[in-house]
This record gives sequence, C-alpha cells and structure tokens, in this order.
Amino acid sequence: MEIGISTACFYPNLTENSVDFLGKNGIKNIEIFLNSQSETNVRFLSKVKRLADSYGINIIAVHSYFCSYEPYLIFSNYERRFDDCLPFVDSLFDAGAVLGAKYAIIHGGKISGGISNDAYFERFDILRRRGEELGVSLAQENVNLYLSSNPQFIADMKKALGNNVDFILDIKQCVRSGIEVDDMVNAMGENLKHIHLSDHNGKSDCMLPFEGKFDFKAFLNKNETIKKATKMVEVYNWAYKNFDQVVAAAEKLNLL
Repeated sequence: MEIGISTACFYPNLTENSVDFLGKNGIKNIEIFLNSQSETNVRFLSKVKRLADSYGINIIAVHSYFCSYEPYLIFSNYERRFDDCLPFVDSLFDAGAVLGAKYAIIHGGKISGGISNDAYFERFDILRRRGEELGVSLAQENVNLYLSSNPQFIADMKKALGNNVDFILDIKQCVRSGIEVDDMVNAMGENLKHIHLSDHNGKSDCMLPFEGKFDFKAFLNKNETIKKATKMVEVYNWAYKNFDQVVAAAEKLNLL
C-alpha cells in the first residue's frame, strides 16, 4: 500500500479542502483529522466520503478533535465523566464507519491522570467493543506527556489486552518523549498497525521526511510488521512552506 498523508498536516485548512487537495494531487491513502463537533455530522461526513470516492481515495483512519479532553473525560478517576462522554466517543466511531476508516485514533490519558493501568485498559476495552460493533478499531497512539509515551506502558497494555488493541506509532512523539523509535516499535510488536511518519534532527522534532537525520529506508524495511502497517506523513504546518512539499515527501517515500 502506498504511503499516504494525514489532513492534520494542513491544519487549519478546512478538512474537506484538504481532502480535495490530496485527491487532486493523486494521493490515494489518507487519514482524516476531524477538527470540530460539526465534522462528525453524518451529512458532512457523507459529503467528504463522496469527495474521497470521486478521487479513489482510501480513508485509513480518523482522529478526533477532542483528543485533548480524553484525559479529563475518559481516563480520569471520576467514573461518571466516562459514562457521560460515551456519546462523544461514539461520534468518532460513527464517523469512521461513514468514511470507511479502519482505525479511530486516541491519545488516551496523561501521566498525571491518577487512573490505574488496569482501569485504563478496562475502559479502553469498553470503548474498543463499541467501535468493533461498527467495524472500526480503536487504536492507541504514543503521545508525549501521556501514559502512552512510555514503551513499558504500551507493553503492559499489549499484555493485558492481547489482540484487542491496535497501536499507532508516531515518530515525532517518540522524539519529543526522548524515546528511541525502536523501543516503541518493540513494545507495540505485531499490534503496530499504523504509522505517522516525520523527520527530525538536533534542532527540530518535527520535519518533513528527508529533511532531517532519520533513516527511512532502514526503518520501512525493519520487519514485516512495519512493512504491513499503513503509513502516513503527519507533520505540523510549521514544518513546511507550502502544501506541495508535503505531497513531494510522500512521493519520495513511495520510491524507497
């Protein structure tokens, strides 16, 4: 499968405009970052799906705008908030189902959240089963300052949930956390299913591929799990000067 691009790269460009840009530039695999509650509306999503289909785009994953609130709503020690937030999480699964996405990505709880690992894994599994009913897999991303930034936490999560957890590897988040990418890859093991690609050097933790020091050729051929995983260029908008540079980076990756 060709390496794609996340619409998160183009924030704050409107989501549908980013999909249109990617389609016009021949990108066939994308991840959609939903940036507001209205973007989980079925009418809006159906419009985006029709646009993607017109370009032959495959939507691999969806990422929710409320990721910053996940520690407070989902993974806090106040259980009632978890019950109350279920409709918000369901809206993410509904969005994934309408768009035909395989994965719905969350950041999870922060290190300072106070919830036990066992309670975290239990809540994740409750949410996972709700997504599974719609054919959408809840996926845990490694994120700096979150519990998921620690390879040991990821390994414990994998041990607790077995095949009932999929992981998203984000290279820039490893760098920000001071974690070796290989350590996170090893912790995720065969449950690693989707990868956010970016580059880095001693001055910046988020650069377009091939503008830093990361060896993408070696990484992409590291093992069968990485080869099989879906992959997206995902960088912040300050990592480039124009949208065309993002497309060029993905095209260059596909030549490796």
